[in-house]
Amino acid sequence: MPLNIGEINQLRVKRETDISYILVSDNDPYEVFMHFNQATKRLSENELVNVFLYYDNKHRLCATMEEPIITTQKYGFVECVGVKENVGCFMNIGTAKDILLSKDYLPANPKAWPKNKDMLPCILKVKKDSIVCKIISRDEIIKQPSSLKINDTVLAYVTSFTSTGLLCTNEQFNVIYVHKSMIRKKYRLGEEIILTIININNKGEYNGSTITQKETMRLSDSQMLLNYLKDMGGIIPLGNLSTPEDISKVFTLSKSAFKRAVGALYKERLIEIEDYRIILKQEKH
Repeated sequence: MPLNIGEINQLRVKRETDISYILVSDNDPYEVFMHFNQATKRLSENELVNVFLYYDNKHRLCATMEEPIITTQKYGFVECVGVKENVGCFMNIGTAKDILLSKDYLPANPKAWPKNKDMLPCILKVKKDSIVCKIISRDEIIKQPSSLKINDTVLAYVTSFTSTGLLCTNEQFNVIYVHKSMIRKKYRLGEEIILTIININNKGEYNGSTITQKETMRLSDSQMLLNYLKDMGGIIPLGNLSTPEDISKVFTLSKSAFKRAVGALYKERLIEIEDYRIILKQEKH
């Protein structure tokens, strides 16, 4: 059985040196170094032990009995414990060795990088003779059941930036999109953010707002509709002849409330209305 770097492996104690245990796989003669500090108990020769395999700063293959929060197959939230200019951020994965989140996986602007104590959902990636952290993408997260409701307050962390806003993830791995119109300041990756859930579409995807609940109550249905139009590229498949059922699949609005919101936007000449489509008019510059 080949060694799986960045994963838990079952190895056998071959011998003990002055400072370490030397471990081997029954099917691989390669010797793996494990310092005494990385053992959670005293080991005997020929004993089988479960260890996490990683590369140290000198690119040597090492082992630890400490259980990591994340592996190459398991993602989780890890904490930023150090930032190095032009290099990246170091993340505490639950073992003695902190793992680099390389600048290759971070925004070009260092001001948007995580700071100490910020949290990010990451997974490990093996690159030649090193191991690094990588922020998991929305597509890599196993979709969670829709457990949040409209007006729920959620503590989450900023996980990526888009051209129109932010993607945030809570500790239950619900992904929440926040349109830039619902943001009051600039955020950095890993920063804690408190959101109010303002919309859940028919796919179970969440929209959130950083605006306080009191301010949210002032937002009209027409503003919510306008934000949604912008998010969807300027067209939504709802119009004058859409049924209440069609409308409720997208918005938590009655047909009459929907028509009032559409009418307000039409009066401001922001949209065009068709039987089954609403189109956002192009802004003039």
